[in-house]
Amino acid sequence: MINLYANTGQGFTSYTIDKFRDIGRDSVVWFDVEKPSDAEIEWLRSVVGFEMPPREVFGDIEISSKYKEDNEAIYMNLSFVIQQKEDIIVEPVLFFIKGRFLVSLRYRDIPTIMIFQKRLERNPATFQFPEAIFAQIINIEIDRIGDRLEILGRRIRNLRKEVFVEQSEEIIKEISYYDELNITLRESINEKLRILGHFVKSPKVNAQTKRDIKVALDDLHTLLDYTTFYMDKIDSIQNSLLGLISIRQNEAVKVFTVLATIFLPATLIASIFGMNFEYMPELHWKYGYPYSLFLMVSTTLVLIYWVKKKGWL
Repeated sequence: MINLYANTGQGFTSYTIDKFRDIGRDSVVWFDVEKPSDAEIEWLRSVVGFEMPPREVFGDIEISSKYKEDNEAIYMNLSFVIQQKEDIIVEPVLFFIKGRFLVSLRYRDIPTIMIFQKRLERNPATFQFPEAIFAQIINIEIDRIGDRLEILGRRIRNLRKEVFVEQSEEIIKEISYYDELNITLRESINEKLRILGHFVKSPKVNAQTKRDIKVALDDLHTLLDYTTFYMDKIDSIQNSLLGLISIRQNEAVKVFTVLATIFLPATLIASIFGMNFEYMPELHWKYGYPYSLFLMVSTTLVLIYWVKKKGWL
């Protein structure tokens, strides 16, 4: 599916590709492409010269696959972080800038782009050039990353208190989830720093967009510092949790060890008197049974007193 965003003189309007001839090629600024068919890719190639890279490139981490520039166009493969309930999804979006055209290609709904589409309708005069549209999409994504990190920071502070109250499986899962989210956001920020660092140096980018991108780069560096700080905080919480679990386990082992020590002499006495040899005078002793009970109880009581005096129970 391809949505065309054309500047009709009274603002931006969204059209489908069957309206392309009616609105005119020069009016279109942005081609938003979602789950394209082969026919739609071929149509884009004929209209704006867009060449579809192999699908494997979308998952590549090399900067050569993330950013490509030739004499006519710029290709950028940027990832967008999406949270869906307990899932953290990293979805790539390919941006293509050539002349006065911007193409964004994706394979699922991207909240950042959906937000920008609404903003484009309200402030059409701000986005006359493809670079300005791209820069605004990036700024919205940076704002969303900042919002996530702000929520993450509050949750980490709460987790730090909760972990000392209970060490449940839910707490462990929550810590693991926020650790994964922080790492994912950090990777996304690093990727954008690398790609935008190349983009801002391009002679094809106008001066105003370069200024906007430089501000975005400063914001990304600030957010990167936050992810480092939160990474240390999460590590600290994990270490505290492991320490508390270890203490609880040691206490349980200690109790069983002390109990085994208390009843060890009684067990030994019972074992001795329980031997069934033919020549054992104690077996026929009239007071053997009460005497053995007395020995077992007395040794147990003495050991209980000694353990309590040592403070082990």
